[in-house]
Amino acid sequence: MSRPAELHAAYVLHTRKYRDTSLLVEVFSRDEGRYTLVAKGARSKKPRFHLQLFSPVLVSSVGRGELKTATEVEANGPGYLLAGRNLMIGMYVNELLYRLVGKYDPTPHLFDRYSQLLSLLQSEPFDTGYLRAFEISLLAELGYGISFDVESTTGDTIMDDGRYCYFVEDGFHYAGENQSARTIEGRHLRAIAEGRIDADADRVARGIVRQSVDQILGGKPLHSRRLFA
Repeated sequence: MSRPAELHAAYVLHTRKYRDTSLLVEVFSRDEGRYTLVAKGARSKKPRFHLQLFSPVLVSSVGRGELKTATEVEANGPGYLLAGRNLMIGMYVNELLYRLVGKYDPTPHLFDRYSQLLSLLQSEPFDTGYLRAFEISLLAELGYGISFDVESTTGDTIMDDGRYCYFVEDGFHYAGENQSARTIEGRHLRAIAEGRIDADADRVARGIVRQSVDQILGGKPLHSRRLFA
């Protein structure tokens, strides 16, 4: 007698149509990382699975290749009801995860931070500092950690009155006499490092994250950015 498939805590990041009545589902699992499932019959008149974004689920699957087949999907608590701009942020975060996180690479710390972020997105007004913290932790998980308080060529502490240039592969360089619009004030970098993300620091962090994500994706666009246009 075969053993029942093990259930894993997960979230649905994205779905798309597959054949006549099924879905391809991008899943973010605490134990197994991100992967793609076939949910057979999920689009039929009497679907076997109910797959909602931002809802915690328990998932089991079978299959030996990269594309597995869902066998069970159970609710694992109440879903997060997002609306308006917070819904757009949730869609953006989901796309970050399924575009950037490698398949079958478990990141339990990132999974927990994602759960916390969804909970925070239910509140109004939402503090975008939490989004920046999540983005920065995601980059760190991918091997692109950013030291916001260190000048990378010397190891010196970032100075409040200094100006710096950011390089994805090498961090912050002192800009010297370069006072172009692309340089960043040190006081904003120190604020980010210390978790004091006001409107100016948020703008700086958003630009740094975007520069990093764009390089990781090789210039391919994030479709969810259109929601904020």
